[in-house]
Amino acid sequence: MGQPVQQAPTWQYPPIPIPQPPGGRRRKKKKASRNLLIGLVVLAVLVVGSGITLLVRSVGGGDDPQAKDSPTAPVSESSSSPSASPSPTPTAPRGPTADEVVKGSALYKIGPVAASKCAEPPFAPVTVAAAQQYYNRLLPCLNRTWWLAMKKANLPFRNPKAVVYVGKTPSPCGIQRSVRAAYCAANETIYLPFAVDNGYYKTNPVYARAVMLNTFAHEYGHHVQKLSGILASSMSRQQSMTPNQKLLESRRRELQATCLGAVYLGANAAFTPMNGPLLANWKFLISHSGDDYARPRVHDHGNRVSNYQWSITGFNGKKPDACNTFTAADVRVN
Repeated sequence: MGQPVQQAPTWQYPPIPIPQPPGGRRRKKKKASRNLLIGLVVLAVLVVGSGITLLVRSVGGGDDPQAKDSPTAPVSESSSSPSASPSPTPTAPRGPTADEVVKGSALYKIGPVAASKCAEPPFAPVTVAAAQQYYNRLLPCLNRTWWLAMKKANLPFRNPKAVVYVGKTPSPCGIQRSVRAAYCAANETIYLPFAVDNGYYKTNPVYARAVMLNTFAHEYGHHVQKLSGILASSMSRQQSMTPNQKLLESRRRELQATCLGAVYLGANAAFTPMNGPLLANWKFLISHSGDDYARPRVHDHGNRVSNYQWSITGFNGKKPDACNTFTAADVRVN
């Protein structure tokens, strides 16, 4: 199972917009007249005028209509309008917090996702070109299902890219080293090492099909997290956590991506088709995936029990709401 490769903090979920103090250029002090009386009058005018100016600056910050809230971006601050009605407090709605995004995303409210109605592409990853063609034909299938889902949730959608590579390949998230598949949020690309797919194929072609389908759907799950703002919001939450809490947060992200991948596989099961030996091999795979098998062992993806439970939950539920790992009890994300 792959994992999202983390990049520099520049891409992370932006903080909630903080209302800025009244700005603008200060008035230049007028030179005092030689005549004391005129000077006093001028001073009085300046004092009163400054008070009015400050009052206008404080209450004249009316806002233009705001764009609809989206978990992937903060609400923009509008410029002040001289004709706006006075208000003692800022009126701009705040953006969603990181907690609100991961726990209450609109993605959780859309119900079952639609099947792409795609059959599994021709399968024989004996060359890099053949493996790339497999993923190229599989990608539009996931695009269709998740585009419809994001549209229903009124969230943005962009097609990710899929790259099959040999050995090492550079990416904005660092060097990919053929260890396992990875999703890079910086360029929204899924990196798939040919050696892994080819190795499984030589050993057991049906099991290799299960691995490739499951892995690709999982990495695409990270793309769904990216588009909905969940991925970056989770990373933002993680910044202030203890080491153990960070591992728990990582498991919530990874198990959600696993579940979202299974949502697609379940929704499209009749068309892949996920039955017979392929389904049996997939069930064996999800029963033997997780941190129990990682070397070195790092408890960041969830153990095999959690991986199996979230996979089955997503496959049977066929809806993102079944994948809300961020509101699940800690015991369910071990």
